[in-house]
Amino acid sequence: MIPVEETKIHLPRGAIKKDVDIVRRKFSMKRSDKFVSNFSAFQRCIYTDIRSSFFSQAISVSFSDQVRVLWKSTIHAVVSSVWLARKQWIFESKTTDFRSALSFVWRTVSDANRLEIECMRNCVDDLLILRRFDLRGRPARAPVIRSVIWSPPAPGWTKVNTDGAALSSPCAGGCGGIFRNCRAFVKGCFAVPLDHVFAFEAELLAASIAINFAWQNGWHRIWLEGDSFYVVQLLSSRSEQVPWRIRHAWQRCIYQISKMEFQVSHIFREGNQVADALSKHALGLEVDSWWANSPSFCSLLVDNDFMGRESFRFS
Repeated sequence: MIPVEETKIHLPRGAIKKDVDIVRRKFSMKRSDKFVSNFSAFQRCIYTDIRSSFFSQAISVSFSDQVRVLWKSTIHAVVSSVWLARKQWIFESKTTDFRSALSFVWRTVSDANRLEIECMRNCVDDLLILRRFDLRGRPARAPVIRSVIWSPPAPGWTKVNTDGAALSSPCAGGCGGIFRNCRAFVKGCFAVPLDHVFAFEAELLAASIAINFAWQNGWHRIWLEGDSFYVVQLLSSRSEQVPWRIRHAWQRCIYQISKMEFQVSHIFREGNQVADALSKHALGLEVDSWWANSPSFCSLLVDNDFMGRESFRFS
């Protein structure tokens, strides 16, 4: 067996202790940094939750429209003033005068009130709040009440009420219409589902489909009525300025009414409830539907029109 000589390494005195101290110090620093980092993250989380809950509760306070706008403006102005004062104190070593900060808040609220965006409630509470802060209140105007009554056409004429509906813009839609004679008897109803249309396109297609049904049935004295000013204006001027997707159907409609005795008028939605119910019913259909009489889901609305019952529009 060959003897192996032992090799001894001589280190300077205190070297091992120094290295151990360095490692221990680094380890403690890492633990300290990690603790500080975790504590800062925890602190930020708490402060964020506090801020979010404060703002959500402050903004969700129930006020009238005018007072709510002023309240939100006050919150934003106060937060901006505090943030600006903090920045000046940290980075510029300046102190902010309380009066100047308060003046900024009042100026912001006054400017927001001058925008005249919303109205107050017509009550004493809102009036006292606004007067306490020397702000001018804007009372809500009294509603205008209109009586809306569906009227039948003249003898020999056929009246059709149309409407269109769309779930979103654009998305699945539908249109419907109802034909009635001078005695308010139903001559026919239709409900047609539509694919990927805007609401105004559904209104246009409702009118063009109604005219096409009248053309096919030989009804050439037509009074079309709907709740869309846009459709009424286009039909009155015989304009063809419509989206290209429905231009062919609309051009056919313009040609057909040029060969008819035709008139068009607008009615508020409260007087167009049967057509509105038909268009909404079309949203759940997969194929076109035609009824010779009024369907059961809108028979009550048809009876109301037949008896001349009035509806009321508040605006």
